[in-house]
Amino acid sequence: MSSVLIDTNVWSELSKARPDQSVNDFISHHFEDAWLSALVLGEVRYGIARLTDTARRERLVTWFDDLTFRLEERTLNFDANDAQAYADVKARLAAAGTLIAELDMLIAAQAIAAGMPLVTRNLSDMERTGATIINPWQP
Repeated sequence: MSSVLIDTNVWSELSKARPDQSVNDFISHHFEDAWLSALVLGEVRYGIARLTDTARRERLVTWFDDLTFRLEERTLNFDANDAQAYADVKARLAAAGTLIAELDMLIAAQAIAAGMPLVTRNLSDMERTGATIINPWQP
């Protein structure tokens, strides 16, 4: 498989004590192809920062720090090409009256600009963006 951009919900699933086996298997088999969006990095870090359970928050910080270190060379920063893809996606969805969450449009646009499939469970929103979607919950 070629490079794939992993959405927030996939990383969140993997942070669970018992993640879905299909998702775990997908990432295990494709980790070397996996890319992390800086946007997803922010979204996951925000979710962790909001946790009130200190022990869980610290465990997740350690887990995510390790993950981001391992993906340091495969982290996509948002650039001008991504911005153009975002403008195109948002204009098309706005014209159709089917806007989705801003961050979802940005992440999908980044996948489109990079020419990578987006690995996500959020099919109902992300398929509308025109991004190629892979659902790891379906083996």
